[in-house]
Amino acid sequence: MPAKKNPKLVIFDCDGVLADSDSSWEYVHRHFGVNNNEALAAYLRGEFDDYEFIRRDIKLWFGLFGRIHISKITKILGTVPLMPGAPEAVQELRRRGIKTAIVSAGLEPLVSRVARTCGIDISLSNGLVTDAEGFLTGEGMVQVPLGGKGVVVRELMARLGLQKDECAAIGDRIWDSMMFDEVGTKIAFNPADAEVGDCADFIIHKKDLREVLKYLL
Repeated sequence: MPAKKNPKLVIFDCDGVLADSDSSWEYVHRHFGVNNNEALAAYLRGEFDDYEFIRRDIKLWFGLFGRIHISKITKILGTVPLMPGAPEAVQELRRRGIKTAIVSAGLEPLVSRVARTCGIDISLSNGLVTDAEGFLTGEGMVQVPLGGKGVVVRELMARLGLQKDECAAIGDRIWDSMMFDEVGTKIAFNPADAEVGDCADFIIHKKDLREVLKYLL
């Protein structure tokens, strides 16, 4: 059964939910005219971990430019639009005293900007390691493994002292179904994968994040 309304914590995915992009990684790849299809397929087969997945993504960029400054990635991700209604939805949750969090396997420069703009309380995502001058080293920082969002959510809830029925999650991809396993209210927002819709209590087919409020308040 869905949790009672007015949860104490609402957890958002970023890409496709708070940000109007399917994937921040793919957004950068498309900007550079490359794709990581081969690496993605190998990752899904379990051939390597998230750190190696990030290395292979960055290597695609290095193949074009050699050295890349983090400001270049930040500038590209700065053009990703917010999902319509995102700031308003988060503002209303905060007005009701409800904490908000992002749990995303996406890129930190985008996730941090979205968190700042919308007023999200807690932000967890994956970063790019830089040297002292701000150039990418080719390594990544993994706070949210693509296939491990459930563990991250469970640890966050434990840290905040919250129970399952006090929390809600909003996502659009199969990876977000792992978050759904940990919370009381599960909302699929314009689901890109049938699996996440199958796991949800509620499904929204409209690009306006304010629609989630009717299931939370």
